[in-house]
Amino acid sequence: MTDDGAWDDVNWDLDFESFEWMVHLAACFNRHLPSNVPWTVWPDWPHDMLGFVVDDQRAGWLSALRLVHTHPNIAVEGNSITVTDSRGTARELEDVTVSSRWWHVDVGIDWDVPLDVVAALDATYGPSPSHAFIPGHLQQVCLGIEDDAASYGLGLSAVLQAMLDGMALFGKATDFHAARCRSCRETTYSEGLRGQGFVSSQEVTFECFSCSWETVTN
Repeated sequence: MTDDGAWDDVNWDLDFESFEWMVHLAACFNRHLPSNVPWTVWPDWPHDMLGFVVDDQRAGWLSALRLVHTHPNIAVEGNSITVTDSRGTARELEDVTVSSRWWHVDVGIDWDVPLDVVAALDATYGPSPSHAFIPGHLQQVCLGIEDDAASYGLGLSAVLQAMLDGMALFGKATDFHAARCRSCRETTYSEGLRGQGFVSSQEVTFECFSCSWETVTN
């Protein structure tokens, strides 16, 4: 059952092809529902605004739209969503559309991790040298949804929740290990295997691209 007065609250000055419009219109069509229940009504609009959404994926998108609209630390303008985490850090997702499956999120610090974050990471995962700094290539993390058949809206909700957390992004960005190429002996930092390979006698070894390419060509 929809609210017959849904159109009365519509802001016609918004860009009809923006994610902000999608959030706003969904809010208008679900305004009759109690504030503590999920949205169930897909907006009655002649097209799906930012792209076509199949019926069985609309519930996932309504969940994401409701989160964006109702959470006090999430704001939307045009196709950008700004999230302020529990530490007071604001981060932005740009060019959000219904076809987005993965999002790149800036961790938002320079090399050194704040000491209180290091302590929290140590308490969660156990002490690790990888908690003290974040290499340049991990200062932006990729988040999204693995299942291509699932609603990408569920993926967006998960990304937003991680951005709200304040520690989730640090947890992902500090999950790396030190490694040394067994041929040229160059060192690098690779994702996963949190904190391993930092002691010279326990190095994680691998074959770097340059050395593996030379092996193939020779």
